[in-house]
Amino acid sequence: MRDNKQIAVIGAGIVGLSTSYYLQSSGHQVTIFDQNDPGSGTSRGHASVIADYGVPALNQPDIWKNLFRYTFSNNSPLSVKWSYLPKMLPWIFKFLQNCNSNSMNYTAEHMTSLLKNALQSYETLLGEIGATDLVTHKGVLYVWINEKEKPTHDQIEIRKKNNVEQVSLSKDEIIDLEPNLSSSIKGGWYFPRAHHTLNPDKILNKLFLKFTEKMGKFLKEKVVSVNNSFGKFSINNKNYDCLIVCSGAFSKDLVNQLENKSIPLETERGYHLEFLGTQEYLTRPTCLVDSGMYLTPLEYGIRAAGTVELAGTTEKINKLRLNYIHHFAKQLIPKLQEYQNSWLGYRPTLPDCLPIISKSPSLENLYYGFGHNHLGWTLGPITGKVITGLVNGETSNNPAFSINKFL
Repeated sequence: MRDNKQIAVIGAGIVGLSTSYYLQSSGHQVTIFDQNDPGSGTSRGHASVIADYGVPALNQPDIWKNLFRYTFSNNSPLSVKWSYLPKMLPWIFKFLQNCNSNSMNYTAEHMTSLLKNALQSYETLLGEIGATDLVTHKGVLYVWINEKEKPTHDQIEIRKKNNVEQVSLSKDEIIDLEPNLSSSIKGGWYFPRAHHTLNPDKILNKLFLKFTEKMGKFLKEKVVSVNNSFGKFSINNKNYDCLIVCSGAFSKDLVNQLENKSIPLETERGYHLEFLGTQEYLTRPTCLVDSGMYLTPLEYGIRAAGTVELAGTTEKINKLRLNYIHHFAKQLIPKLQEYQNSWLGYRPTLPDCLPIISKSPSLENLYYGFGHNHLGWTLGPITGKVITGLVNGETSNNPAFSINKFL
């Protein structure tokens, strides 16, 4: 019979909340630590897509030929803060080493092993927390204005290889689906199996409330250090049998402390803008490939989200990124005018573009769940299930997601 444990989970985003919910449901006593309110971080600010089509990842060979444009152009989906560049050069080198066909296919294969169960995990979880009305099935569009941004042969083939349903659409077919999109669109691809959520804040709130109804605990406290002795973890003067680190982009310092080694975790800063009361302009998430930006219809308006800024975890908003998103949002849907809300969040990124969902190699009852790159919202519930299986001894480490590869 399994021993029920006192478990501490550090991080109250979608991964931490899902993990805590499943562990609490399986009979453990879970306490979540976070210095901010549950669900108030990066987990609330994405494009709201359950992107089960999410391969290939960023580590594609084409990165090399676009590297100069991505790095130096002001009109690029990627922005670099030059004062931060020296600090992240080791990560950049490791990432570029993974930008080859073999690594791209390895990442896609193992990411697909998670993505194929992502939607079912979401639907089950939303049913349990009373939030099935907050997900809808309309598929996702990828469109382009510049013909050079059409998907490459490798991108099409790798999706086909991993059983991603994708349909090529003409301009007229796209406008039939979404008549408010720009007439400048040249063509696109449709992912008919994709779903999206209508209000991330409501989902996160319902998940947290259901966790507390099951007698889970939350402590709004910052965790700076963790002590381990005699098989117990001491966090802010409280002892636990088991510890799970789900702190997203802020996991690195804790891992370095616990494992006494550094891991190559970096941060992609992501932004969104919201155009309130405009949801009738769009029926499904649409990505303008030229810009790396999604427009998603939510309950209360359209959210424009995406792009990458390499600048660490500083809190200062880069207005140039907001202007970039605003420009392309209006280019994609000309009816959009001024936005009402803006937001900045921090995506945790590892150089092989695979998350760490893993037991520690050095400490008993220590587990990790972070590094989901652009797929944290998609993979939150399935990650929680996998970690719960690891804690309960029902599954073992998958080497592709193991922290061992970086230690």
